[in-house]
Amino acid sequence: MSYGSTVQNSGKGRRRLPTPRTGTLQFIIFLVLAAVVIPYGINFIAGPEGFGDKIVLHAQMEDAFGLTEGTGVTLRGVDVGTVRSVSLSDNGDGADVELVVRGDTQIPKQSFMQVTMASMAGIQSVDIIPANNNPPYLSSGDTINAPANLQPKQMDAIIGDAAAVLRSIGSGHLTTFGNEFFDAFSHDDQALTKLVSNGTALAGLVNRNAPILRGLFDDWLKVLDAMSDNTAAFESGMRTTASFTDQLDANQPVFVYMLDKGPAAMKRTKDLFDKYRGTFGGVLANLVTVEPIISDRQQSLITGLETIPRGLQDLRSIVKNGRADFALIGTQGPVCMFYDVPRNEIGNLTPTAPNLNRYCPPGNGHGQRGAVNAPRPNDLGMGNMTTPGGVSGPPAVSDPVLIPNGVELLQWWQELLERARNGN
Repeated sequence: MSYGSTVQNSGKGRRRLPTPRTGTLQFIIFLVLAAVVIPYGINFIAGPEGFGDKIVLHAQMEDAFGLTEGTGVTLRGVDVGTVRSVSLSDNGDGADVELVVRGDTQIPKQSFMQVTMASMAGIQSVDIIPANNNPPYLSSGDTINAPANLQPKQMDAIIGDAAAVLRSIGSGHLTTFGNEFFDAFSHDDQALTKLVSNGTALAGLVNRNAPILRGLFDDWLKVLDAMSDNTAAFESGMRTTASFTDQLDANQPVFVYMLDKGPAAMKRTKDLFDKYRGTFGGVLANLVTVEPIISDRQQSLITGLETIPRGLQDLRSIVKNGRADFALIGTQGPVCMFYDVPRNEIGNLTPTAPNLNRYCPPGNGHGQRGAVNAPRPNDLGMGNMTTPGGVSGPPAVSDPVLIPNGVELLQWWQELLERARNGN
């Protein structure tokens, strides 16, 4: 038996028939092509999830928006699966949706699903929107959120709203708008050109600063979230602001006066600061030394602030008709004498420690005056004063002599002269 080609004779010529070896080679090529093409076709027909592991996700929606089996599922605009089934929930108040996506798809658990229109023809799709790319990720059997408030309006609802808006606009309004628009631009052909050019420039500016604007909007959304979480505090703050505004409005004359007189006062203050600019450092440095002394003698400072105004009022009471009218009473009494303090030699700048133990003993006519008798800090009083000073001089008289002033002496002298002339 020969494996070569055979030739069949006929009246019109000869035709070469295939040999068994050629048929075997063609069958092997067919098997190879089938092994490649058939799985590819099955994978194409099976959809985005294809072969291999799959992730089955469940979602509960108030309205399924007409989703059907086989609707595409996308993640960031890339097909990753399909809708396996859509059915009413057991209690009938919603819809249960089952999604099937490829097993290697990483979907963060914070993601949510949204029903969108894939084209103007009204073809629906399910778009999974992740909040971030961080784990943990959804696994098979998990539930993905489908918030009702984040579902976009469907095309039929949009068309219905647009039709309602158009019906609300009367033909007369459109005529008025057209006439006004024509009057606004009919005599100035450059105005519309400038408007369009400025709009283009504004759009370009927004496009160039899109990252900054996006950050601002994101921060503003975070601020709104924080405000919503602290509604009570925000309302209390608004009430306080309203009360403060009412107080400002009630004191409007005071603010008008301040605004009227304030600039001149600020100018005088500025001139004063400019004049003594170089001395402020020294003043502040000295205050560092003075402040502890004043703070320790708070009671003495309070006494002085209470006594000095009374003394100034008493001093003002002697003024009559623009002149001082007062009587000077001269008395002689004992003087409290302290022990002498040794003097330092010339050039010796060593400070002398004060003797805090001596005091002026109380008695009739003793004037208990001076800083040593002022209220002392830390409630010390005279507790540590153990060394009395000596008393020098006679005791004070009980009926002091009234010494007249110059005006009174002149009047007295004139009265004597008048009496002498009249023989009195």
